Amino acid sequence: MQANDHRPAASVRGWGRSAVAAVGLVSVVAGGLTYAATSAGAADLPSTFLGGTTTWAYSDDNTDPAAGSSDRLTWTYAGFDDAGWQRAAGPFGAKNGSATPDLGSGFPVTTVLDHYVDPAAATKVAIPTYHLRTTFDVTADQLAQIASLRGDVTFDDAVQIFVNGTKVAGFVDERVEAVPDAQKNLTYAGASAGDPVNQQFSVPADVLQAGVNTLAIGLYNDRASSSDAYLDLRSLVPVEVPEEEPTTTVTDLVLGIGATQAERNLAWYSDQDTEQVAQIAPAGEVVGDVFPDDAISVAATGGPSSSGEFYRHATFTGLQENTAYSYRVGAEGAWSAVSTFRTRDFDGDFDFLFFGDPQLGSSGNVPRDTEGWVDTLDVATAAYPDAEMLFSAGDQVESASSEAQYEAFLSTDHLRQIPFVANNGNHDVGNKAYRQHFNTPNLDETAGPGSGTSSGGDYWFVYNDVLFLNLNSNSRDYASHERFVRDVVAEHGDEAKWRVVSFHHSIYSVGPHATDSDVIDRRNTWPTLFSELGIDLVLQGHDHSYARSYLIRNGEKADPAEEAGADVLTPGPGGVLYVTANSASGSKYYSANAAGSWWLSAFNQENVRNYTAVEVSDDAISVRTIRSEAKDADRPVNSVVDQVTIARPVDPNTQKLQVVVPQGAPGEFVWSIDGANTLVDLGTAEAAGDHYAAEGSINPIRVTDTRRGGPQWSLSAQVGDFTSGDQSFSGKYLGWTPDVIEAGGGSVAGAQIATGFGGGPGLSESAALGRAAAGHTTGSAHFGADLDLKIPVDVTDGTYRATLTLTALS
Repeated sequence: MQANDHRPAASVRGWGRSAVAAVGLVSVVAGGLTYAATSAGAADLPSTFLGGTTTWAYSDDNTDPAAGSSDRLTWTYAGFDDAGWQRAAGPFGAKNGSATPDLGSGFPVTTVLDHYVDPAAATKVAIPTYHLRTTFDVTADQLAQIASLRGDVTFDDAVQIFVNGTKVAGFVDERVEAVPDAQKNLTYAGASAGDPVNQQFSVPADVLQAGVNTLAIGLYNDRASSSDAYLDLRSLVPVEVPEEEPTTTVTDLVLGIGATQAERNLAWYSDQDTEQVAQIAPAGEVVGDVFPDDAISVAATGGPSSSGEFYRHATFTGLQENTAYSYRVGAEGAWSAVSTFRTRDFDGDFDFLFFGDPQLGSSGNVPRDTEGWVDTLDVATAAYPDAEMLFSAGDQVESASSEAQYEAFLSTDHLRQIPFVANNGNHDVGNKAYRQHFNTPNLDETAGPGSGTSSGGDYWFVYNDVLFLNLNSNSRDYASHERFVRDVVAEHGDEAKWRVVSFHHSIYSVGPHATDSDVIDRRNTWPTLFSELGIDLVLQGHDHSYARSYLIRNGEKADPAEEAGADVLTPGPGGVLYVTANSASGSKYYSANAAGSWWLSAFNQENVRNYTAVEVSDDAISVRTIRSEAKDADRPVNSVVDQVTIARPVDPNTQKLQVVVPQGAPGEFVWSIDGANTLVDLGTAEAAGDHYAAEGSINPIRVTDTRRGGPQWSLSAQVGDFTSGDQSFSGKYLGWTPDVIEAGGGSVAGAQIATGFGGGPGLSESAALGRAAAGHTTGSAHFGADLDLKIPVDVTDGTYRATLTLTALS
């Protein structure tokens, strides 16, 4: 005899009041209404207080406008005399002293700034700082409606922005703040980051005044040899005072890998700086968006993001293996959507998926890049539904400061359902957004350090007895990397059956980066360390083409006799396999050139999207690179580009035997419930005259009997009372109609049991779901049952649950 709890749930909705119910398979949830209000005064506010036609006073003559004053900000005040300055509309720009500066198609120049202190000098020196002023009017009525102004500025290389003498924004201005006040108005600052950068800023209402307001900007070149400067303040948009407490909006939620299998890290953004939590419960206990009273809430940490929003990090700990969990983040009244993930076995074999350089935006077409990225994830997770990690080689986006690109990258629900492992690529390192978007475990920010304006740090984690070390290869502080790797391997290497390193800049690739001086520097430094410390596999990106090395020991081919493209490798001591992934999104490909690449065992460049499936067992790691996009009829989606297995050496005097024993072995009588979620939601019960009604179906149940002689058997069920806190009603009000979904083994369905609302016991007494007579044939059958719940109208509203207990007799 076997017995098992099978939990259902339902909800009740009535007119003017609500009731609710649940049956080991049932729960009832009340509904509600939400109202929104808009401000009648919104029409009084302009769409922006300045724009492309705004006239600016500006100084580009290499003079300090506060010279002779003890207050270096005197030029930012309303009373400053700028009559001698020039006047024009933006955007403003300079490029190598040209009369027609070209900073790219996205950065037009209306007014040309003088670029050099002395244009005729043999060695030209860029003007350190430009100064600009304008004014805008705000009426008293408008000021009463304004919570702030949202500005949008594009600049190169650094800016400070002031309103009525108060600094409201500073971007890449650390060097300005580091010098004495007397030098702040005429100094170099910023970082040479290529194209001009766009940022948003906020002007608080308490900085504004009724009447004329003064806006002043200091625009900085980053060095004497700077080739360009740019400023475009596109808008100053009023943000209204909310009539109610502002609602926090949660975005960019991503499920990250934890320090162990029993942990998951979370990161997300919000538009309000509020206290927030991450909340989790077993998936079977979450009905819709209603979490049980004993759901666990974890306080989030975080702060302002690089984009003017707020980032939050949290960690779930103490997870159980082979369990489905539902979670959400935010706070009461401002929750994210509910997402679900599932843990697997905490030891033994597992698969994960590795992706090269998504780099959304690299093609210039973010929607197209996003489509390719999402399609690769769809293809890979469909082919490997049990994959336990999504592992990126880095360069998630093209521009580190582009939240539009990050939003596109994080748009797929796969990143909320399967833990993501991030690497820091050269396109990710430009500011702190990478560190804010990805909550990485065991992060050591002193190893491979970043800077005040860039993300950095190495991190590690252990998963199913595999030690993973992720290095920030943007940093060539080799001493800190070596210290990190040695310390982690010394402390945790013995826990691991395999050791895997990953970083972005491939040192054994086949693309144009293979001959870059920085790559050669890494290639001359790291392989000996990896061989010494027993690293088995190194995963890399950066060169947008596929490459697989020979086994490498101390920077040389470990076995001169190893054949190119070998399917199975058995490394000796110090032998390391290096794999470089091709593009997962198709945003950009590099041509492959194998000339001079002594390390290449296999390579491929077909200009189609790839992903890599890594299958880990005690005895082997198999690395299979696969097309997520068809090349042609002979190379379709999910065809293999290359595959290789790293096998452990075996004792030549032994042999290993293996056999797979299937479930439901001959001679057994077994039954099981389909699906991981044992909660059956009967929804919200509807008013039906003298009762509330709810309907649903149990999760199907499969019964298999392979015993000799076919002895009779039956599978029965009985429900207890529905309860909600200290309220309850009898399980007799639940009835069902059993059905054979898939016939076999002589099985037949049990009789219909009517709800006890009109009299009778309903399912409060045991009733048969299915049976088979003595002498039946061997085989299996699939059973279902439609549920019918009728609840008296005097039941108090609430969410009710009951347990349906299934019992097999033979």
